[in-house]
Amino acid sequence: MNLDDQLSAFLGEEPRQSLADVFTAEVMKRAERQLFLERVSAAAAGAVVIGLVLWACAPALDLAVSAVAPSLAPVAAILVLAGAAMLAGGPSVWKRLGLSIR
Repeated sequence: MNLDDQLSAFLGEEPRQSLADVFTAEVMKRAERQLFLERVSAAAAGAVVIGLVLWACAPALDLAVSAVAPSLAPVAAILVLAGAAMLAGGPSVWKRLGLSIR
């Protein structure tokens, strides 16, 4: 704490923000923005790769799904109904079920 900060604290004023602090904050914001953009681009590239793999496997997956789907349709209907009831009920239903959705 330098003398200006001590004087500001004694007088009850807020100390002025130095130019070094402002520069550091701007550099940190720019670094975080760059890291965010890198993460978003990596996630987008991963999504494209997964999409291409699923598109290439679509004929085999179509056969598998058409064989299994008729037996799973009632289970899917029950799950959709339960999910709709939970969403329609709101937080009171979630608390009674012991869920903490935030």
